[in-house]
Formats: sequence, C-alpha cells, structure tokens
Amino acid sequence: MTITSLSASPGPVHLLLDPVIRTDLDRIDIRSHQSVLEIGSSPGEITARLAQLVGRFGSVTAVDHDTSRLTPTSVIDVQQRDLDRDLLPGTTDSYDHIVARWPYGPLRDPVDVLEQMIARLRPDGWLLLADITATPPRIHRTPADEDTSLIDRMLHQIHRALTGHDETPTWTSDIETLLVDHGMVQHCVHITTETWTGNGPGCRLLADMAAHRRSTLTGVTSADIDRFTALMSDPRVVLASYERRVIHARTGN
Repeated sequence: MTITSLSASPGPVHLLLDPVIRTDLDRIDIRSHQSVLEIGSSPGEITARLAQLVGRFGSVTAVDHDTSRLTPTSVIDVQQRDLDRDLLPGTTDSYDHIVARWPYGPLRDPVDVLEQMIARLRPDGWLLLADITATPPRIHRTPADEDTSLIDRMLHQIHRALTGHDETPTWTSDIETLLVDHGMVQHCVHITTETWTGNGPGCRLLADMAAHRRSTLTGVTSADIDRFTALMSDPRVVLASYERRVIHARTGN
C-alpha cells in the first residue's frame, strides 16, 4: 500500500528548532520588564521560557496560526495570525526583542514578514530567527546499500511533513544583506548539526516522527516505514541531523 495524502496540520518543526533557540536565547540580553514578540509560538515551550526571562512585569506576545496549545497569562498575550494575510501585532518600536521560528508551511512573502519584525524592534533590540538550511542530512553508515536509499527517501518525506512543503523553510537565502540594508548590526549566523547513531535520541526522534506522520507521508509504503523504524534503532546506522540555523542581529541606537 502506498500512502499518498499530506495533512494540512502542523508538523513538529519545534522538535528540531526549539533546542537551538533555547541555546541562543542566552546570547541575547533579555531582561525583566522587557517586551518580547514571539512568532511561531506553538506549542509554547519557548514562550514559557521567555515569560520567565521578562518576569511578571514584562510581556510576551505569542503569535501563531494555531494557538490552541497556548495559554494566555498576565504576562503572555496570545494572538492568532496568518502571516500571509495579517500584519504582526504592534507598531514601530513596539518590542525590545523578537524571536521567530519558521512557521509550518510556505510563506508567500517572508521578506515582508522580516521587514515588519525589524520595524517593530526598539533601538538596541535583538532579532532571533530560526530555520532549517537547504543542506540535506548526510548518511554516513547503514547495514546495506539499499538501506541508504530508503533512509534518504524517508528523510525527505519527514522533512516535507515537518515543513508542509518541498521547499527548504528558510526566511531568506541572503539574510545578511537584508539585515544590513535595514540597519541591523552585530548579526551572527549559527548553524548546528549533530551526528545521530541508531538507537540514540536523534534517530529515535526520526522514528517517532515517521510513526506520528505515517498517514501523511507520500511515495513510501507501510513496509518502508516499518523498515525505517527498525533502522533507526540499529546502532550500525550513523547519519547527520538536519542543519538548524539561528540568526541573531541587533538594531542600531
């Protein structure tokens, strides 16, 4: 049986991006009493961390197209937005910092969304962006040649299920030029990849994703998915993870 449908529901991109976002939050100076705009907030782990950083007299505006898993509090304001149709909350100089995870599915005009973010930052405010690069995972070792081909196909399908489309989910291919043209300073790009071994946490995550998205994967059979799941628990398998990219830049004075 070949599985051919693709659900419109969000894939767990946060499982790949949230760990690197948490690490990079320490690189920017988020303090108590400040205001933060978070884009792509669901399911809310990063939102909760931001609320801790700004304290009870600060504010976090959490934006996502699906806000069902976000809970408003006295610090967290939850706002549902379609980034292709709706403007971001706030006006010029509204936020001390903005944290944005690439949303599920393609954006019609990601540069416009980026320009809205930059306009809403106050002087000396930090912009933190997270996405996945175009570099495909590299398969270093498998039990057999045919397993290499299967893993490659499965990783492509998991990527598609995670991001909602075949294109690479990046804010823009030339982020540095855009930041400089809009007066951003001190911009840095951090790219993270890991080596994952069968039966380790990374490969178990891939197996869980394949099982969770079983009914939405295309061009693979149920037998393919079962074999992939078995390979992800085989210590003879060694592969590189998807490359996660975090960009952070500060507005001028």
